[in-house]
Amino acid sequence: MAEPSALALARTLKAWDQLQPQLQNGLDIHAYQIESILKIVNQLEGRAILADEVGLGKTIEAGLVTAELTARGLVDNVLILVPAGLQSQWVHELNQKFGWTAQKGAKDRGWLWVLSIDSAKRPPLLHQLQHVQWDLVIVDEAHHLKNTRTQNYQLLAGLKCRYLLLLTATPMENQLTELYTLVNLVKPGLFGPYLRFYRQFILDKRTPRNAAELRRLLAQVMVRNRRQTVGLKSPGREVTLVPLKLNEKEQALYEALSTSLKTEYRHRVRTEQTVLPLLVLQRELCSSPRALVPTLRNSQWIGDSLAYLVKLAESIAVTSKMRAVLELARHVQDRILIFTEYRGTQDALVEFLQKNGYEAQAFHGGLKGGVRDQLVDWFQADKRVLVSTEAGGQGINLQFCHVVVNFDLPWNPMRIEQRIGRVHRIGQTKPVQIYNLFAVDTVEADILRLLHEKIDLFRTVVGELDVILRHLERRGSLEKRLIDIFFWEDDHDNMMRRLDQLGDEFLAARRRLQWPDAPSLSPEATGERA
Repeated sequence: MAEPSALALARTLKAWDQLQPQLQNGLDIHAYQIESILKIVNQLEGRAILADEVGLGKTIEAGLVTAELTARGLVDNVLILVPAGLQSQWVHELNQKFGWTAQKGAKDRGWLWVLSIDSAKRPPLLHQLQHVQWDLVIVDEAHHLKNTRTQNYQLLAGLKCRYLLLLTATPMENQLTELYTLVNLVKPGLFGPYLRFYRQFILDKRTPRNAAELRRLLAQVMVRNRRQTVGLKSPGREVTLVPLKLNEKEQALYEALSTSLKTEYRHRVRTEQTVLPLLVLQRELCSSPRALVPTLRNSQWIGDSLAYLVKLAESIAVTSKMRAVLELARHVQDRILIFTEYRGTQDALVEFLQKNGYEAQAFHGGLKGGVRDQLVDWFQADKRVLVSTEAGGQGINLQFCHVVVNFDLPWNPMRIEQRIGRVHRIGQTKPVQIYNLFAVDTVEADILRLLHEKIDLFRTVVGELDVILRHLERRGSLEKRLIDIFFWEDDHDNMMRRLDQLGDEFLAARRRLQWPDAPSLSPEATGERA
């Protein structure tokens, strides 16, 4: 049931009478959501970017906007475009929360369609959609529209619609020009020509100039709610670090490959070659031999020791981390959501758990929508283990689970926060337990020390985190800065000193952002990733 303050605001909606049955049947709304809807409809004229942080209920807000515009007699047909893997989830949510029957196919008849962007952007459906005069179009995960050369962008640019709502927790992922693209879809001309926008507002790709004016303009098109400001009470987080000792073979593999990576890194820096393949190898090395071997085989630059390293990696069938997961599953005895970056690791872990009597399945971005839906239902039905990649977990709601295991750690803290956001969201009733696995005396242990002790990742508000990271990345992406520290320094004390300096930069950026006259954009202005 909605909170009293939300109910008081909801009574000001034209849709109040129509929402009554749904409020009685479990539609849970919050005051900040009603305030957002009133701003979108009354002030922003039904064309807006809704950029709430992950887990604050953008689907519900989109439904409320639809209900309100419909109640005012302004909307007769609605098109909702979503990633293919979220199509069934949207249909279910709209039916369960609002009592609406949404159509999933182009041949269906009705006033409300939920279509996948993948199908909608291809003929003949593309042409059918572009010949309809839509009253309201809603796009989920709208950051996928940021590149004007993509089919996703061309699809939306070609639609005729009176009202437009773009949903994304990440309206700006990498550079400020992405804001221009999204804003220009919703309110063409607000920023003027691109060249004027560039000259007026961009100092470098991540740093704005004239921040106050940019904030003022964005307020005319963007609504952004953040966890720390909406007063939403949610269960806390309980973080457990799980240190592991590598076995003899794992340690030998780690030391031999790490030495080769350091040597090659220094060569590539001197010869101005890309170092990204080395970063991939290092992260796969920390994940599992199953993930590492395919990439390792193609690393001919390693030379004479390549065959030895491949053979050694292939001989490690069960890793220390896999055994730790088994012990954890025996201890927790509840649903467990495990995240890994790599499909190879995912397959090895699922096979290992199944052999040891656990119901475990893999969840990844290559699964079709129907299979994804079935897996979510399977996971919810009993105390089971779901091993997911980031791509598999994008956009899904798993708040019925409260145990998250980070099998390997991305070097980008925001990706870790996105993992946790799958369960730590509206509807979660239990404290979220987060287990971070790491091997001692490895890069992983150093990464975790930085994230946990210095950046305080697991307690830092996600909105604040992203703004701070952008400050740090003015001198280069965090991943590239980390690989330079790990691959350039032979002395561990020097490595720790440089990591501490990086952590101190984070703390300094946090302090600067607390000042009201800070030259950077506020979180509300940038719409940071969540």
